[in-house]
Amino acid sequence: MADVHDPGVVAPPDVIDHGIMASPTDEHASPFRVTENAHDSRFELWRGDELVGYALYHQHGDVVIVPHVETIARHRGNGYGAQLMDGLLEIIAADGRTITPLCSFAAGHIRANADHHALLAR
Repeated sequence: MADVHDPGVVAPPDVIDHGIMASPTDEHASPFRVTENAHDSRFELWRGDELVGYALYHQHGDVVIVPHVETIARHRGNGYGAQLMDGLLEIIAADGRTITPLCSFAAGHIRANADHHALLAR
């Protein structure tokens, strides 16, 4: 597994790029995208070829269980965790999956956004 704290990390070839684009906060920044890296069991937020954050997960049937969401240290405080959550929720919704957020950040993000409540696993 690649060192996620290395700013030179690039996406491995087996990453599923769903083409989910997150809106950059700086109009001159590279476009953001959220990908599902099934090999490493995580969703990843990329800005160009730079990894900005990730959400670890494991799958139980059609339920995506998210125990941890992290933004790479030098990118914290810019709202990227929320962009990552929005992108991964869009991916799981498109695939007909639901989510069980074990991470307090992930749970809080879903709780604060009523549009995502229907994605919670029952």
